[in-house]
Amino acid sequence: MRHAKQLIAGALAALLGLACPLQAGAQQPYPNKPIHVVFPYPTGSPIDAIGRLIADRAGKLLGQPLVFENRGGANGIVGTSYAARMAPDGYNIHLTTTSALLLNSYLRKDLPYEPLKSFTPITAVADLPVALMVNAKVPANTTREFVDYLKRNPGKLNFASVGNGSFNHLLGEQFKAAAGVDMLHVPYQGAGQIAMELLAGRLDATILSVGSLLGQWKAGQIKVLAFMTPKRHPLHPDVPAITEDFPDFRPFGNWMGFVAPAGTPAPIVAKLADTFKTVLQQPDVRAKIEEQHWSVIGSSPEAFAASLRDDTAILRAAVDMAGVKPE
Repeated sequence: MRHAKQLIAGALAALLGLACPLQAGAQQPYPNKPIHVVFPYPTGSPIDAIGRLIADRAGKLLGQPLVFENRGGANGIVGTSYAARMAPDGYNIHLTTTSALLLNSYLRKDLPYEPLKSFTPITAVADLPVALMVNAKVPANTTREFVDYLKRNPGKLNFASVGNGSFNHLLGEQFKAAAGVDMLHVPYQGAGQIAMELLAGRLDATILSVGSLLGQWKAGQIKVLAFMTPKRHPLHPDVPAITEDFPDFRPFGNWMGFVAPAGTPAPIVAKLADTFKTVLQQPDVRAKIEEQHWSVIGSSPEAFAASLRDDTAILRAAVDMAGVKPE
C-alpha cells in the first residue's frame, strides 16, 4: 500500500514537473498592454500631429493603445536621452527626427546616448524635402543661373538658416562647396522670420520646406530652384533635384521615424515596423502626411538602419565642412 502511494506521488510530481516548464514558457501575445511613445519636442508641430495620428491607427491594429508623451527641451536632447534609458521590452518606443537623433551628436558634447548604438531602428515614417529658394528679385530661375550669378558676384549675396549647425546651414554649405560659390551665412531664430525677410527681399536665398511658402511661391513672390534631394519631389515633379546639376551632391535625409531602445527583441521590432507600414498605406493617413509636404516612406528596419548610417557619414562631412564645433 505504501509502495502504491509512493508510485502515485512520484507520478504526480513528474506531471507537475512537466507542467511547470510549459506554464513558465507560456507567454502572452505581444502587445498585451499599452505602448509608450516618447516624442522629444513640444506639442503642436506638424510632426507631433502626424505622430499622434500614426500612433492612434497603429494602436487600433495592435489591439493596445500607443500612449504619446511629449518630452521637449534642448532641441530634442531631453526626450532622446530619456528614450535611450527606457526598457527595451517593446513597450517603449521613440518618434524622432534627423536633427534630434543624429545632428545633435555633432553639435553637443558629452551626450548621454550614441545615435547608432543606443537605439534600434523600426521604420522611417516620412521625409520632408527642403528646397533651395531665392527672393523674386534675384535674376535667376534655375540653379545653374543662380550659380552663374553668384560667381559674377562673389560674397555679395547671403543665405539664411535657423542657426549655426542647423540642417539648412549644413545644406547651404554643401551647396556652396559643390557649386564653388561664396555666400554670406546669416543665422536666424526661426523659419518664420526667414520667410518674412525673404519675401521682403532683405534675404537673397535660403533652404526651407516649401509647405509654409506654397502660396507665395505660386504667386511668384519667391522662386524655388531645386529640391535638396537625390530625386524629384513626388508632389512637385516639375522642380529639379539638386543632383541633376550636381551629381556628386549627397544631401542627408530630413526624416521622422520610429526607433526603440537598443536590445528590443527583433520579432517585436519587425511587428511594429509591419504595423506602421500598414498604417502608412491607409489613403487618408497618406493624404494627411502629404498635406504637410512630407513624402511617405514606411521603410523596413534594415533599410532604415542603412539610411541612418549613410546620413551619419554625410552629416559628419557637412559639419566639418561648415566648421561647426560642438558646444
